[in-house]
Amino acid sequence: MVDDASSTTAPPMPRVLRLWWLWAILALAAGAVTTAAAQGFPIVDLELAGTVERADQVVRNADAAIIRSAIVWDFLFIVLYVLALTTGALWASTQFVSGVMQRAGVAVAFGAVAAGLFDVVENASMLAFVNGNEGWIALARVMAIPKFLLSLIAILYILGGVTALVVRRLRTGG
Repeated sequence: MVDDASSTTAPPMPRVLRLWWLWAILALAAGAVTTAAAQGFPIVDLELAGTVERADQVVRNADAAIIRSAIVWDFLFIVLYVLALTTGALWASTQFVSGVMQRAGVAVAFGAVAAGLFDVVENASMLAFVNGNEGWIALARVMAIPKFLLSLIAILYILGGVTALVVRRLRTGG
């Protein structure tokens, strides 16, 4: 009897999963570039400062050009993490058995897009602050909080999809 090697070959990776891997890897790379551009500047502290006084403390000893550079690089990161979270949520929705959890994937994907929009407004308000328009810094915090929450929801949903896939494969032996 001839052994058919194709019978033991794993099925091809779905296109949406391949796209998710692409966007996730590119988002991680863009995040690394943004972090490098910040040169140790605590950008999250500025995002969450909320007041001019706190923001002034955060930027006190920092070079404005470095802060601007980090924020500008963050715009690339936004595009890539939104693509990664959106495709990840759509893929994860295919892994759940529950119809409710499957349908939630579209809402989570829209939430990831909303997170990106919040992040764009947050970055614009931080740039305005760094450029001398101090009143805009409070808006950065207002935008940062839902951005972080929606991103966390998307990450947890994707991890739920991964868990559902692993459990299904453990149960079926494949």
